[in-house]
Amino acid sequence: MSSLLQLSRKQRRPVSRHRQAAVAVTGTLLLSLAGAVSPAPPAAAASAPLKGAGACANIDVVYRPQSAFPDTSRGRFDFRAQATTIETAVLCLVNAERAGLKPLKRYLSLGKNGAPTLGTAAARHAADAVRLRWWGKVEPGKNCRPVQGAPGQCDPHINPQTGSTPLSRAQAVGYGRRCASFSVGENTYAGWGTSSVTPRAAVTWWMNSKPHRDTILNPAFTELYTKAAWGSADPAAGSITPAATYVQMFGHCG
Repeated sequence: MSSLLQLSRKQRRPVSRHRQAAVAVTGTLLLSLAGAVSPAPPAAAASAPLKGAGACANIDVVYRPQSAFPDTSRGRFDFRAQATTIETAVLCLVNAERAGLKPLKRYLSLGKNGAPTLGTAAARHAADAVRLRWWGKVEPGKNCRPVQGAPGQCDPHINPQTGSTPLSRAQAVGYGRRCASFSVGENTYAGWGTSSVTPRAAVTWWMNSKPHRDTILNPAFTELYTKAAWGSADPAAGSITPAATYVQMFGHCG
């Protein structure tokens, strides 16, 4: 499922929103969205091999729960370090797919008082998604906003509790404040089961979905931050473990 929303500094209303919209990057201020919630990646036989499969490390790492680590300082550190491992693996896989385009970069926020980045926005959205579990199908009693054009699906990009969107989350961390123009994009993915929670599974799913692939291969983007959280944002996962939720935020500041 995907959607496209364009905004400019002079115009604050949606220009278009489509279920299968390609991503564009024109105008002073643009927000492009592509979201996915999947219980499993496409069948291996139907998926083209990822270009970075033989060169990128840790692409089959399985996100483990905190209970799998000792309740020590080192154990807690190792649990948190999984997210960094996954983020690095996804960045490598994405840049391999972008062969011939400028590689995407990510910038680290140093220390507790470091300036927040799009990575902060992605991490907050992933954590909220797992906590609220609104992704997936629209169901009675479930608090979510349906996707325009797909009323049976909840919009994974709009937090039903706060109303935040990728644009507002990016602006909340100060992104675009010093840019003459900027653009942000978002991909999401939720999977459960050992073969569906890895960086390979997430990137494979995105690359086999045109809107998500278009976001990944968009030459205008220069930054990418991927955050993974333990647990599924889609309640359809039930109690199946392992489960993981991914949020990608792309950016360009011009």
